[in-house]
Amino acid sequence: CGTSIAGPKKKRQTPVDAGVFIVSMADTLNPLLGSLAKDPKATEDFSKEVEELLSRVDTMATAGRLEEAVEQLLGLEKKTRQASDGISTSKLVCKICKLYFEAKEWTKLKEHIITLPKKRGQLKRSTTDMVHLAMSWLDGLDKEKRLDLINTLNEVTEGKIFVEVEKARLTQMLAKMKESEGKIDEAASLVQEVQVESFGAMERREKTEYILNQMRLVLAKKDFVRTQIISKKINPKLLESEDFQDLKIQYYEFMIRYWLHEKKFLDVAKCVFAIFNTASVKAEEPKWKEALTAYCIYLVLSPYDNEHDDMLHRLYTLEAKKLDKVPVYKNLINIFMKKAIVNWPLVDEAELKRHSVFQESPHEGADERWQLLKKRVVQHNIKVISEYYEQIHTKRLCELVGLGDKETEEELSELVCSKFVYARIDRPAGTIKFGKKQTYIDRLNGWSDSITKMLDLVENTSHLIQKEQMIHAARAKLKTKK
Repeated sequence: CGTSIAGPKKKRQTPVDAGVFIVSMADTLNPLLGSLAKDPKATEDFSKEVEELLSRVDTMATAGRLEEAVEQLLGLEKKTRQASDGISTSKLVCKICKLYFEAKEWTKLKEHIITLPKKRGQLKRSTTDMVHLAMSWLDGLDKEKRLDLINTLNEVTEGKIFVEVEKARLTQMLAKMKESEGKIDEAASLVQEVQVESFGAMERREKTEYILNQMRLVLAKKDFVRTQIISKKINPKLLESEDFQDLKIQYYEFMIRYWLHEKKFLDVAKCVFAIFNTASVKAEEPKWKEALTAYCIYLVLSPYDNEHDDMLHRLYTLEAKKLDKVPVYKNLINIFMKKAIVNWPLVDEAELKRHSVFQESPHEGADERWQLLKKRVVQHNIKVISEYYEQIHTKRLCELVGLGDKETEEELSELVCSKFVYARIDRPAGTIKFGKKQTYIDRLNGWSDSITKMLDLVENTSHLIQKEQMIHAARAKLKTKK
């Protein structure tokens, strides 16, 4: 989601009449589109004729001569369109729509909204201004008419690159209406295909909010595959800006839901840590305590690997002062860093269970996460035992970890499969042998290292003997001279 430009600095303001403001094309179209977003240069100026006619049509409409007024507007609109007079054409087109709207001629309003942009050589500016004017009416309409007008405008903006931003906004309005009716699947289907990341005319914040809304709806739909696809549209570096702090928290909260579904707790921990590192969170103690404690829990729930170990040590070192304020969770981290067997249940089990991570709200699966914590404690104990024992009886290992034969073997097998512990189980003998099995290359390398060490010792010993001999010979000479 890159940086985009909302428009050039110079703005052109065109009033249709008192109380109505038309935003010019130059304020809304993407300047990067070049000739695709530009109208031909005007060959004639109809501004005077337009002003005169606009002042007359209001009187005609008030007198009940609405169709006559529209006919005159359409006649002059054709001339201004053919002369590429964008400002005049925009005024006339918007006035036609406004007259029908004020007269509550709903059918004719929709008809002209559709037909006016289809006229030969219709200018992009007039179409853009007409769409903006019609969108300004949406909030004041009832539900049925709003839906009808949104569908009409969607038809008008379809396939027109210079009103792609308006098309995206209309789609989002329609999705909100569907969501309010409880039709989550329909709402998600509407917005998920809108490629706002390629819209150069949309502001960065609005673009990010739009993508986050896409993520929210597909998550509500439980479409986790599409959630990951949409999440890649946002560059995490963009979220580090000061004015994006709220969106950063929202983004990582959505990613936490995704990674929890995928059972990847290390990625969950990274998302929680990103929230913890947000300036707005660090400014308030309750917020950073909640984030830091959740990070500690998700980190110990992650499977053992080198990255996990590195993150544990960095947390314990870099955030030592903050961990002192949450001693229960500091102790939890300390348990997994020390090479000592841990008894289950844990000393602080009651307080740990009160944490939101082990509650069904906001994320389901609390019991499963608690059982996973027990599993990580058992695996930690097996890892510690493997460093102190070369061989151990199975019964003794079961006593130390507090599990039965089958459960102990399953946990040990998982650690061996992940190559975090090297062990061989001899079931008939009832023993477990720890340590990596040496290959012939390892044996040769070990033999070579041993020979090298032996030769170094022999050489050092020879030097020491020669040194003693030289010292003894020198003392003997001194005694002879005396």
